[in-house]
Amino acid sequence: MYGSRGRIGHICPSIPLDMILNEFQALLPDGVPAVYTSLYIERLQQSDFDRAISKLDEAAGHMVEGEVDAIIVGGGPVVAALGSDEAVVERTREIARVPTQSSTGAMLTGMQQLGAGKLVVATPYTEERNQLLRAYLEGQGYSVVGMKGLGLSRAMDVAGLPFNATYDLGCEAARTNPGAEAMYMPCARMPMVRNIESIERDTGIPVVTSTQAMAWWGLRAMGIDDQIDGFGRLMREPLPENAPRARIASTA
Repeated sequence: MYGSRGRIGHICPSIPLDMILNEFQALLPDGVPAVYTSLYIERLQQSDFDRAISKLDEAAGHMVEGEVDAIIVGGGPVVAALGSDEAVVERTREIARVPTQSSTGAMLTGMQQLGAGKLVVATPYTEERNQLLRAYLEGQGYSVVGMKGLGLSRAMDVAGLPFNATYDLGCEAARTNPGAEAMYMPCARMPMVRNIESIERDTGIPVVTSTQAMAWWGLRAMGIDDQIDGFGRLMREPLPENAPRARIASTA
């Protein structure tokens, strides 16, 4: 039955298109559906980020109504603009009373589990947004050996990328920025979960993406330790011991 093993809530920064729904669900085992709501970001700009934050309480309430067991709050550019995800995560957790993480936090937890300190970053973002992301990652103690962006500012343009674009982006970022221990590829709008294994194979480094890290963190926070093949090394890793977990892990 749907939800027999638990439900992962995803507060999407923008409208959850079929692409996002399909990519996220592809990473989840049977019995674990995702529950969605949106903060309705249209453009990657400060005014949209401010409006999104004002809708957070309402979105967290939707998660309560959906009876989710763990929540991911999406929106890496929002976190980079704010300089921290702590307030967003704490507010959502306070309302919903379940383990909560931001998409950025899930990615960094994945990097922690992989033991990666030197990162190459590949994004769909503009140079301005990339520099904010660099500052955020370096503030978290990571060394960014290089970045490559596609210069996109409109969410729908990111979602409309062809499948090969994200593979090419990742491989080019690694080729032109050697020395990284892992690749950081944010933005759930990028159609790429089926490229992760290929990028890892062809670059020789593990890849952590937004959608992949959200699914991984949500499952592990609910006590579901399935090793899921085909979507990168991270999906076969456990959650670090210090990460929050659901009060009662589902065993169905």
